[in-house]
Amino acid sequence: MYSRLIKEAGEMHLPRKTVALLLSLHLLGTIMELSSLIILMPVFQFIQSGGDLVSLAGENKYWNWLIDAYSIIGLMPDLATLLVTSLVFLLLRQVFTYIRLLAQAFAKESMITRMRADAFENYLHADISYQDKAESGGLINDLTTDLQRAADYIFGEIMLAGLLIVSAIYLIGLFVLSVPMTFTAIAIFGLALLILRTQMKKSDVAGAAVVQANQRMSAFLIERLHLSRLVRLAGMERAESDQMRTLTTRQRDTLYRLFTLVARVDVVMEPMVIAAAYVLIFVSIEHFGLKIEHIGMFLVIVIRLLPMVKEIARTRQANRATKAAHHSITDRMQEMTRAKEVMTGEQSFIRLIKHFRFENVFFAYDKTNEIAALQGVSVSFPAGKLSAIVGPSGAGKSTLIDMIPRLRRPDKGQILLDDVSIDEFALDKLRSGISSAPQMPQIFNVSVAEHIRYGKADASMDEVKAAAELANAANFINELPNGYETTLGESGVHLSGGQRQRIDLARALVRRAPILLLDEPTSNQDADSEALFREALLKIRAETDITIIVIAHRLSTVAMADKIVVLQSGAITSEGSHQKLLLEDGWYAQAFQKQKGADTRN
Repeated sequence: MYSRLIKEAGEMHLPRKTVALLLSLHLLGTIMELSSLIILMPVFQFIQSGGDLVSLAGENKYWNWLIDAYSIIGLMPDLATLLVTSLVFLLLRQVFTYIRLLAQAFAKESMITRMRADAFENYLHADISYQDKAESGGLINDLTTDLQRAADYIFGEIMLAGLLIVSAIYLIGLFVLSVPMTFTAIAIFGLALLILRTQMKKSDVAGAAVVQANQRMSAFLIERLHLSRLVRLAGMERAESDQMRTLTTRQRDTLYRLFTLVARVDVVMEPMVIAAAYVLIFVSIEHFGLKIEHIGMFLVIVIRLLPMVKEIARTRQANRATKAAHHSITDRMQEMTRAKEVMTGEQSFIRLIKHFRFENVFFAYDKTNEIAALQGVSVSFPAGKLSAIVGPSGAGKSTLIDMIPRLRRPDKGQILLDDVSIDEFALDKLRSGISSAPQMPQIFNVSVAEHIRYGKADASMDEVKAAAELANAANFINELPNGYETTLGESGVHLSGGQRQRIDLARALVRRAPILLLDEPTSNQDADSEALFREALLKIRAETDITIIVIAHRLSTVAMADKIVVLQSGAITSEGSHQKLLLEDGWYAQAFQKQKGADTRN
């Protein structure tokens, strides 16, 4: 059991020495308690002999040891000293118990803290393909509800091991008093536990059901909170509320079933252990003829053992109920560890001198599928220029741009920075040289200045304002109630779409990274916001040496780009300037004319 406990504790990042310390404190407390009880034997004998130490020393050799031990501190064993000795041992047990409880509480909370921090860090470093598949609701449930239940399981197992240690020590004491009586007690308690085995097995199933119910409810709640606007506009409030009630009712029912099983064991165990005590009293007197002091001592230890047997049964059942949560947490941690990004290379990335180049790059999301998202892409993006990637939806544009900071890795081919493979660069150094702004700005509920500093916490106020100016965001920021100290609200709710986009562009610019990646920055903006964003791009190109790569659906945003790359069905079909592509009368020219016509009609 100890090796399994160490293994499971290690999976939860609980050190072996902590487990050993807690079990040692259990052992020391038990030794003190048993010593306190053993002293009661000479108390009974002292009372029966009328305090005659000479006769006691003649009949029992351990009384000689006792007298010698007390003489060392200048005392003689009498009723008072014996009772005080028993009390001292009992107080020492309480001291060890207090230390154990404090150590256990600290170790448990420390373990939960480490697990949450490690899980979050592992998630951040997991491959993006894992993050694409991971449900945020399940992850949050694992790091809150189920992590607490998993911690209960580990420390329940430690408690169970401690109880077994205590029981083993008491059994040794019982064997010393009476071997036949001890075997009788073991048989009775073993029968009681065997009767309860069926109920304990049911706790495994109930525990797994609780984990599933918690995960479903968390996933539903998080998703609907993000989509509350859609729910209202679609008139689905009643349906979603009913679904939430169904999920929470299911969660309640599974927890109630689990509680019922625990309560059933608790209720059934009580009369069983009392009946066992009565049987032992009867057998000890009628069949084994024990002396009164031995019967008294035996019963004292048995009475101490009875609640332990009951606690072992209860703890065992509770552990089986929370074991599923432990498996859920450890499986999650192992999955994230296996999905960790490949860390290769040692070089630093300072600046781009010539170009960023793809050479015959293939990539497929489903490795068993013959259809690849990128099919032999070969293209270069010149340093210090504004390049655009355009094409129909699903052409592989975002996949291509994800490969620049190594969020995704080619199945075949290579990507070069100034003729050096990106695999030669340390991942953190590579990404420190690349800034990006997504299609949907992810705005934190902080001040404007704090958001712009995200990624460069030590940026001065002058750097923040310079980045805002470059992003064409300075004018509207200065008009906000508190300027750069204005709180943006969750997801930037107090700003328009165009304002959010330009503030997020300022965040990307404040680092002055050599490469700037923009993924469809104007797809959800009106004409005025698009014009302001386009002006910002022109300003960045004119005033910096940053290499800009933009994915765009609205071709008017990138018509002024130095180079435009057309990507269709995962392959490059054309590249060149705006004028060159118009003359080719391919996809770009046709799409540009369609968008131009739509803008004219509007």
